[in-house]
Amino acid sequence: MIALARAEERPLLPDAARFEAAFKPGASGTVEGTSVPLDSRVLGEVTVSSGQIVACDPFVFIEAKPFIRTVPKGRFPVRIAVMRSQRFGDRIAFARVEFSQAPVVTWERALVPGQDPAKLGKDEYYGFPVDAGTGAFLDPAAGAEIAALPADQMQVLDDDWIRQGESYGKEHGLPFALPVSRGAHAMVLFSSGWGDGAYPSWFGLAADGSVAMLLTDLRVVDDAPGRRE
Repeated sequence: MIALARAEERPLLPDAARFEAAFKPGASGTVEGTSVPLDSRVLGEVTVSSGQIVACDPFVFIEAKPFIRTVPKGRFPVRIAVMRSQRFGDRIAFARVEFSQAPVVTWERALVPGQDPAKLGKDEYYGFPVDAGTGAFLDPAAGAEIAALPADQMQVLDDDWIRQGESYGKEHGLPFALPVSRGAHAMVLFSSGWGDGAYPSWFGLAADGSVAMLLTDLRVVDDAPGRRE
């Protein structure tokens, strides 16, 4: 399921300059008027076997619908941009799947079936819902496999993810973060910005129309002026 979340004024527009800048060396952002540094790194990889991909809260919505747009099959790096701040804490601000190294020339909303951008009114955007402070990228086949586990096994898996994610984050100087594999499927879990909420995703398209990137904005740093319609 995908939630409809509230923004401050009007429907969000993609912020191409900020999406790219957040992952460059020496990047920074602004939170409540305070400049904060951002650093990026590859967290892990995601395996796409079906040509579809899901962004979801893996603890609550593991069977979320995949995005409508098909994506390349294969194994792809997932890169995160992390805000570093004594005042606000260290938080993951952006996460992206890098399907290719082709430059992104245009961005579009990542939508699931039933969502219509024309129906977005003032102060609205589509975003995947988070109730356990965690986001993830995964193939829908992996989500279906996990959802089919008996309840007791699911609880064991969740507890193991929490333990591993906290340990991996601490070891690598990150908030909760976890690259994990189940059988043939690799996926990544990461803490979601300020916590629970709903987070918009965008597809970055190359000049030939192919999907170069899927990016989730975890709504940590302030929007650039003029980002809204």
